[in-house]
Amino acid sequence: MSRVLPFNRLTTVLVAAGALLAGCASSPRQDPTEPAYQRYWQCAYGAAMPYAEDYSVSPRAAAMRAQAACNASYRAYRDARIRYVRSVVPSQDRAMATTLGTQAALARRKAVTQRLSELVAGAR
Repeated sequence: MSRVLPFNRLTTVLVAAGALLAGCASSPRQDPTEPAYQRYWQCAYGAAMPYAEDYSVSPRAAAMRAQAACNASYRAYRDARIRYVRSVVPSQDRAMATTLGTQAALARRKAVTQRLSELVAGAR
């Protein structure tokens, strides 16, 4: 019985290593929403940076104003994210896919707001 255990550990390690190497060797999957995200980011960045010289507006307020100015490009990104998530989940889970896509876009929007705040503060 003690001989079986080392073989099982060795087999487990080899299988795990093989899976890891196979994952590393394959090409990364392209995110089809990346172009929409880049348009959104460029809009938000362009809208936020003029506030870097306006000390009457806090960095956070500048980021929020930029988000408001770029709401259309954010919605385009969000819709692209929802379409992408819907394309990779079963059709019976459409409502869940919509929720997941919306949440993913919102999480990225929050990260953009944080980054814009940092960039405006850093530019001052």
